[in-house]
Amino acid sequence: MAHRRLQLAAVLALAAFAVAQARQISHLPDAPAMCPLEMRKNTRWGVATASYQVEGGWNLGGRTPSVWDTFSHAGFIKNNDTGDVACDMYHKYPQDFKLMRELGIKHYRFSFSWNRILPQGGKGTPVNPEGIAFYNSLINEMIANNIRPYATIFHWDLPQVLQDKYQGLIGEEFIADFVNYANVLFENFGDRIRDWMTFNEPWVTCVLQYGQGVFAPGIPMGDEGMYKCGHNLLRAHAKTYELYHKVPQAKLDNATFADAARGKVPQAKLENATFADAARGKVGIALNIEYLEPLTEAKEDVAAANYGLEKNLGWFADPLFFGDYPASLKSCAKDVLPSFTAEESKLLKGSLDFLGINFYTGKFAKGSSTDKFAKGSTTDKCSVETREQDVNGKDIGPLAESSWLRVVPWSFYKLLKYVQSRYDPKQIMITENGVSAPKEDSMSVQQAIRDDFRVNYYKGYLDYLCKAISEGVKVSTYFAWSFMDNFEWREGYSQRFGINHVDFDSPELTRTTKDSGKFLSKHFFRVGRGGGVGARRPGGRKPTKETPAAAKPKEAPGAAKPAKQQ
Repeated sequence: MAHRRLQLAAVLALAAFAVAQARQISHLPDAPAMCPLEMRKNTRWGVATASYQVEGGWNLGGRTPSVWDTFSHAGFIKNNDTGDVACDMYHKYPQDFKLMRELGIKHYRFSFSWNRILPQGGKGTPVNPEGIAFYNSLINEMIANNIRPYATIFHWDLPQVLQDKYQGLIGEEFIADFVNYANVLFENFGDRIRDWMTFNEPWVTCVLQYGQGVFAPGIPMGDEGMYKCGHNLLRAHAKTYELYHKVPQAKLDNATFADAARGKVPQAKLENATFADAARGKVGIALNIEYLEPLTEAKEDVAAANYGLEKNLGWFADPLFFGDYPASLKSCAKDVLPSFTAEESKLLKGSLDFLGINFYTGKFAKGSSTDKFAKGSTTDKCSVETREQDVNGKDIGPLAESSWLRVVPWSFYKLLKYVQSRYDPKQIMITENGVSAPKEDSMSVQQAIRDDFRVNYYKGYLDYLCKAISEGVKVSTYFAWSFMDNFEWREGYSQRFGINHVDFDSPELTRTTKDSGKFLSKHFFRVGRGGGVGARRPGGRKPTKETPAAAKPKEAPGAAKPAKQQ
């Protein structure tokens, strides 16, 4: 009888939990009107993070400093915050993937820490076995939770040693070192990762990191440094694409490939296969862009908006699709913009299998009444003036916590139509989209998780994304930024983009799902396309004396554990 009472109590407890859960999500809005269920089922919906923003473990497991470690330790971050611990995903990834699974998330975009893989950064330097073991364990844990990995090779955290050696992306040596780093990743993890992004937001890397110097490494080099950075980055991308798709790799027959196991690649072919043959994989890039709407119908405003899109998006996208920079950029920045050789142009053209777009906001563009646009610099004669208010002084949209981010859902649709029309990519992935809710860092946990501002942002933007898809824009995959609150670069922990709250005052860095996470889970994550990882068994390079079989994060020799981050 006591046993039956216990069973009844358990059933009642489960029922009460279910009722509580139902009440908890009952206030969530319906799915966006332009996102029918069938469309949501046929699209992949996921979340994204980046290594320095979430991993922590800055001096553990053989990792050496990146430029962001140096920059943050020098006190350049708001509130003297650092990424030393961040969200401590270095230790907490099993529980994070469990949470993803509970939310129905089947697609996860992450990035590798270059200096965790290659502590000395460059070609010919030792691969770190502890770094390989950590990422093997991370990827295998993803797959065990039915989550498909999407990998970004470089998300801004350059090894400090390479910055010191040849000024990072400014140096010609960067190209060979980056391709070598990519090769190490393909060899060790390419059996389980099909989707690769070479670079995240080259515009930010080259403008903010090396042009203005407001991001790490914090050395302003002006327009000349900015365009040199972009030139090297594009050539590194093209060489990496060539490596993945066109260079035979005899050593691949020693790896474990899921597609080969399923018979898609004949075993005999593996002895001389490329990485792409073996993994059936793809290489792309993640470009950021703000949509620019002409302030008025005046021809100078239309010209300014068009040039702004060509300068900021076309700077990187045009060489990848057409083999050269936009004619407008070549004219306006001819004194500082490098040129591609015929061989480089040929290698660049078509060097992507998908185009990643990081999109957050839109602005108005205003031109001048002369041949030059407003606020021109000495080297770029056609800089564009952007505004956040229309001619009547009305805001283009509500302001987020980030000063650069206004909520402009219709601009998402217009940008996607522009991209499809200009470039006609084979496939588009929305590699980031999200918002920082106002004052969320000063709220209690219970206040922060009721994030109506973010829920409304996602509902509006996804509505227009679905409208674009219905009109033929080839979006296959969407990643919300971000899976959880994290280190937001110069702003430290003062700006929150997560659909899961992280309590940075708690020793456990407790995660709590926000309403935005529940909204996306209910209408998108749970109903969207699966990851296709069921037949892809966890693998990785076979353990050797140099490569441990499992990741056991530990302190680097002689390194003290960091104090609680500021």
